[in-house]
Amino acid sequence: MTISKFTNKSLVLDQDLEYSQKIGLPVEVYCMKQYETVAFGQIQLFTHQYVQINDRLFCRDGNAFFGCPCPM
Repeated sequence: MTISKFTNKSLVLDQDLEYSQKIGLPVEVYCMKQYETVAFGQIQLFTHQYVQINDRLFCRDGNAFFGCPCPM
């Protein structure tokens, strides 16, 4: 995991997640406790606490989400 990935590809804001969901871009879910990628796929839905990918819910606090951030 590189620092540039955290700064350039992180999906933190609802706007970033909504953009990826709307155009169907895949998202990588990286578990901060296991230090590994635990899922990769399209966002099915998201709330302020969770993101659903491949029929699994992932907590936004315990995981990092990578993809294509929304262009400003």
